[in-house]
Amino acid sequence: MHIDMDAFFASVEQYRHYPELVGQPVCVGHDPKKGRGRGVVRAASYEARRFGIKSGMPVSKAYKLCPDAIFVQGDFSSYTEASDEFMDVLRQYADGERVRRASIDEAYIETTDSCRTQEDAAKLARLIQKAVKEETSLPCSIGVAPNMTLAKIASDIEKPEGITVVGQGLEERAKFLAPLPLQAIPGIGPKTSERLGDHGIEKIRQLQAMTITELYPIMGKGSEWLLNRALGIDERSLIDNGPRIRKSISKDRTFMQDVDAENLDFLKSEIRSISARITRKLHEKKLWFRTVTLKLRYADYETIQRSRSLPIDTNDGIALEKTAISLLEEELDFARQLRLIGVKVSSLSRNELQMVLTEFI
Repeated sequence: MHIDMDAFFASVEQYRHYPELVGQPVCVGHDPKKGRGRGVVRAASYEARRFGIKSGMPVSKAYKLCPDAIFVQGDFSSYTEASDEFMDVLRQYADGERVRRASIDEAYIETTDSCRTQEDAAKLARLIQKAVKEETSLPCSIGVAPNMTLAKIASDIEKPEGITVVGQGLEERAKFLAPLPLQAIPGIGPKTSERLGDHGIEKIRQLQAMTITELYPIMGKGSEWLLNRALGIDERSLIDNGPRIRKSISKDRTFMQDVDAENLDFLKSEIRSISARITRKLHEKKLWFRTVTLKLRYADYETIQRSRSLPIDTNDGIALEKTAISLLEEELDFARQLRLIGVKVSSLSRNELQMVLTEFI
């Protein structure tokens, strides 16, 4: 299977940071200041894409295409955190936890032993899609196929939140690929497309009808590779590239309605709940932390973060909770309203012995 997060950066902003923006055209990038700003769009939600906005486009042009688009600056650390959570979910469903991270928002997983039929595959894909949504709040699309190339192509067919299953047989593979453009094959970029286009080749079905001898004058040594991909042949094994070493674990709580900062008991209860979730994750991953960070986002979207490092590494939930609450009491502006509260642990390590910090606090 190839699992690809849908409009990843924009979705993190919509579903995890600003739930009120779900369904609206969102761009991750600098504020274009009514079309006069500089910079490029790092990501666009599907709602923004309907106006022709694309990643890499100048924000000034994006504004002209959709003046109602909402631009958010984005925080890359929050994307890596969401990515880590996404990969954690995938390992739970992969045969032998074999996951190959392809990028921050996509990965391949081995499910050969789990899926004996296409029905099994579709059922498992739905379970994974649901689990990713529940654990990360984010949507994804999944392609299921006999090999990595086909799985990646399939995951892009029914976006967003699509599931596409490709049959095992060579005839089924070729039929699936035939109507697609050449660019659907991973590895075919603009230059290769232009070279093939100069010879009137624009669809995969045209490649399927050729022999290596006919293709060689155009593609040279790459002819066999290209023809195999066009026929749905890819013999590569899925090699697990190992879990990424996490730098932090964080959880946020966005309130449906702004909360008065004076409601301290409620905010403390939220911190206790968040700390408990982080502690469970630390224990699952056998990780210890040294630094605790509290995040507060007020009703006017001003966000502050305050950190405190502890004297020793620990995975003790009480130490985490007490430190976060202490930061809250010190930093909270009681005259304002909050829209989000969050806790993060960082300076992570793997220790042989569990250390308890309650005696230090």
